[in-house]
Amino acid sequence: MYVNQKLDVWSNFYWERVSRNIGPITYQEQETIRTSRVAVLGVGGLGGPLAENLVRAGCQNLIICDFDVFDESNLNRQNCTIEDIGKRKIDVMENFLRKIDPEVNIKKYFKISEGNINSVLKGVKVVALTLDDPATSIFIARECRKRMIPMIESWGVPFLFTWWFTPNSVDYENCYGLDTYHYNYSELANMKKEVNFAVYQALLPKVFRMPGVREKYDREPGAFEMMMSGEIGARSFAPYVRITSDFLSVDVIFSGILKLKPMNLAPNLKGFDYIQMKVHDSVLIN
Repeated sequence: MYVNQKLDVWSNFYWERVSRNIGPITYQEQETIRTSRVAVLGVGGLGGPLAENLVRAGCQNLIICDFDVFDESNLNRQNCTIEDIGKRKIDVMENFLRKIDPEVNIKKYFKISEGNINSVLKGVKVVALTLDDPATSIFIARECRKRMIPMIESWGVPFLFTWWFTPNSVDYENCYGLDTYHYNYSELANMKKEVNFAVYQALLPKVFRMPGVREKYDREPGAFEMMMSGEIGARSFAPYVRITSDFLSVDVIFSGILKLKPMNLAPNLKGFDYIQMKVHDSVLIN
């Protein structure tokens, strides 16, 4: 029999907001979601909606980080309006999230560095890596592995997947075949432009080797090659990005926080082509 078991630590506002979660989520699972600290590192196309989903799901303990400001190109997929152009993404997101839940605890960082990484990752249960910055991503991945914090990643491509980096998976650099082990943090930071270019050159072909992805980016002939050569920026289509962010949210909650769903460990590629309605299961490495 369904019984109202509102926990004493929940405010009336919190209860009214999350009461419809109960059923798919138990009362104790809701409390675990509420108290678990999640770091969303990058609050653009994937990370912004992910942070929103987490707060709407009742998470009240978030770390957010982004070094960027909104521009017009972000309007096609990110949580911003024309009024937000030129504003820091973390500031806009913090204000937005507090309008959903004024009680949410948010710590925000404009940049991640060797000097603040301890503060960023302190007490974090799950890291969602959604930064558009390969050099910093390498540093974060190394630190998460060292601290045994599970880190999840996905890409806003028309292929639904996530994978986790844990002590039981391959490491981030090995997964993408990156020749960056010889760079320490200072070198990554000082050579960010060169490292980012080298990483993208190694990383993007891996991503776009996913089954059927290339064809979907070349429906306008020539677009794919221009994107891969750097002549145009990476193409991002709002429905592709948003459905990935929603799937990422499910995995953060059910695999990372509640541990009810097995983690898909990198480099195992288990995903769904929702255009062709096909399931793929393979290994993407080397």
